[in-house]
Amino acid sequence: MFLFDPLLTLRNLAKHRVTTAINIFGFTLGLVCAFFLYFYLWDELTNDDFHVKKEQIYRAIRVSDLNGTPYNIGVTSGPYAAALQNDFPNAVANTMRVQPENALVSYGDKKFNEQQLVFADPQFFEFFSFPLLVGDPETVLKNANSVVISSEMANKYFGEDDPLGEILELDNEFPFQVTGVLAEPPSNSHLAFDMVLTISFYDRYSWFDDWWNNGLMTYVQIPTPAMADQIEGQLSGFMEKYFGEDFERSGTRMSLALEPLEDIYFNNSTRYDWARHGNFQTVMILMVVGIAILFIACFNYVNLSIAQSFLRVKEVGVRKVLGVSRKRLTAQFLGESLMVLMIATLFSVGIAEALNPAFNAYFGLEFELQWTSSSFWLLLTMMVVIILLVAGLYPSSHLSAISPVVAMRGGKISSGKSAIRKVLVTSQFAISIFLIVATLLISAQQHYLNNKDLGFDREAVILVNIDNREIRSNRQTFKERLLSNANIQSVSHLSGEPGGFHDTSGFLIEGINESNRMRTLFTDQDFIDLFGLNVLEGRGFDRNVDSDTARVMLINQKALDEIGLSAEAIIGRSADMPTWGITDLKVIGVIEDYHFSTLKDEIEPLAIMLNPYSRKMAIKVNATTLNNSLMFIDEIYRDLSPGFPMTYQFLDDQLETLYLDEQKQARVFTVFSMISIFLACLGIFGLAAYAARLRQKELGIRKVLGATPSQIIRLISADFVRMVCIGGLVAIPGVWYFINDWLNAFAHRIHLSDHWGQFAIGLILAILISLLTVSLKTYQAAGKNPVHSIRH
Repeated sequence: MFLFDPLLTLRNLAKHRVTTAINIFGFTLGLVCAFFLYFYLWDELTNDDFHVKKEQIYRAIRVSDLNGTPYNIGVTSGPYAAALQNDFPNAVANTMRVQPENALVSYGDKKFNEQQLVFADPQFFEFFSFPLLVGDPETVLKNANSVVISSEMANKYFGEDDPLGEILELDNEFPFQVTGVLAEPPSNSHLAFDMVLTISFYDRYSWFDDWWNNGLMTYVQIPTPAMADQIEGQLSGFMEKYFGEDFERSGTRMSLALEPLEDIYFNNSTRYDWARHGNFQTVMILMVVGIAILFIACFNYVNLSIAQSFLRVKEVGVRKVLGVSRKRLTAQFLGESLMVLMIATLFSVGIAEALNPAFNAYFGLEFELQWTSSSFWLLLTMMVVIILLVAGLYPSSHLSAISPVVAMRGGKISSGKSAIRKVLVTSQFAISIFLIVATLLISAQQHYLNNKDLGFDREAVILVNIDNREIRSNRQTFKERLLSNANIQSVSHLSGEPGGFHDTSGFLIEGINESNRMRTLFTDQDFIDLFGLNVLEGRGFDRNVDSDTARVMLINQKALDEIGLSAEAIIGRSADMPTWGITDLKVIGVIEDYHFSTLKDEIEPLAIMLNPYSRKMAIKVNATTLNNSLMFIDEIYRDLSPGFPMTYQFLDDQLETLYLDEQKQARVFTVFSMISIFLACLGIFGLAAYAARLRQKELGIRKVLGATPSQIIRLISADFVRMVCIGGLVAIPGVWYFINDWLNAFAHRIHLSDHWGQFAIGLILAILISLLTVSLKTYQAAGKNPVHSIRH
């Protein structure tokens, strides 16, 4: 009576319960992956979209170059904002300065070293659209000592009490009154913070008005893109107005550019950048992986549905003889596909919700599964329709097209359909092998990054932050007291540690007309020995030489190459740093190049100078007494800086954080390659079961004629192994191209020709897994009593 009969569908699904279970499980697993990836990708791709004025907001970035190679600088200084609004009053509607900071925050006996503070102009909550739980966006930062805290921070410091009007103390010295509470800050923002304080706090410091003291991010609001383009064309004149004399004196120039808000998050190339960044390449990879996983699940359904059609031939024949039209048969079979898909969708929603905390923790992510969003329901509808067409339409039309005469006579379905199944199985394993090999090669690159000789000693080095007035004023005493312990081998003050911050400055070298730009490092006489650097020419720093307490410098090989002099010619020459006001630096030596930055970059020219300024203290300890040494360091620190807790990192750990994106990509490929191979094997298991059932009588006859179980297993397995091998041959060129392109992001990388073994391992692993899967089912068929096999 009906075009689609749900009760009949349920009976059919129950009758073929093994196939139904495989299909539901496969679709569920595929949809769980798709849901996770969708919400993560949506969170990434909609970064900063919640700002009402997002299309009008731009960040001012400085554009400089390192001896001919341009690069962007994400930080500017305090005066930029007022100057931009003053010089372009008809185009710049508003400006905003944001200074990320970390500090000790106290309330009573509660003290925490907070890492996510920002100082900002009073109009912060009008300029951006971060939601407030309590407070008026126009006035919440009006007072000079105002602070707005997140609801999490409010609970952390005040518990259930009302935080408004309460006083939080910054660095045991500066009181700030809580004037507002943030609603949960959106995770998909390039700005990450828990507290917002008024930036007028810095007005007490003279450096805040220095054009060259760059440390904050400057934003401008410009009503239209046309106006932004017009302003950008005039920024060279703007820079000349305020920096012209400095440019002439230093022999170098820089320009200013406007970066749209929507471009900030995925722009990883900007240096000295306080913003959070995503990796667009990772997003694209995950999108492709998610689609691939869904296709594998769809291919499984198609394969098993076609295989099952051999068992439903007579059913179709009877229906057609009784007058059921092809249209109704197609609708009925599509209904079965839709029912399977709906059941799988319900299961996948529940599983995804349950696994979300573990998924976020494992991949280091922060996003929510927003089931109520209209974009999700639109996507889900599209997915259901597409999957139904991809996975359900062909098997439905195939089954409904069976001739009733052939069906009732017991004939066979055209063998041409087996070719489609083989293509689908081959495609499944091509995707799986691609992911397996990509996982192995990404892991090989990760191993290379973690184990490459960086040119310095990285073992057992502790980095202590010099981040408060107490330890800063006692840093020399701190160093001397540390060296009194026999387990502490060396201590050095640093402005930038390997893998960390290194500023850039222009140098005017005696006898050379052009300025040479180099990365800079300020340190003391113990730096070279602590990190085991090799002095190739000249000498290192020596505290026994009087001049080494003043203005001397070392350069690396790269700097020597770019200057264009021999080592003998450069040693003894003087150099000036005009932008720092430092003159008459004497070059005393050339050190061997070492990787002071990430291995994604080529080694750059570097100048190392003596200076008491330091941001970190590097402490080399005896590796066998690491815990005891750390306790001793903390004890001395607390004695010299009782008001502030010590913050520190191990150099090894900090170097590993340089490659968090690569670690995340390796995890993604590992997890999803396992899922893909599992889904592919699930489909093969079902096909092997049907192959054994369809050939049951043949297998029985072969056993009567003397065939052994191993011969029968080989008989059925050979076809599947052949398909896996073809899938491998298809996957290998694709993964070679993909990984080679991925590796191009690294200046230092593995060579694929040296890692052909990973390609072989991926193919062999896929063959072994498929063989095991097929063998589990065919062994059962091969062990049956041939009498029963031949009789039925």
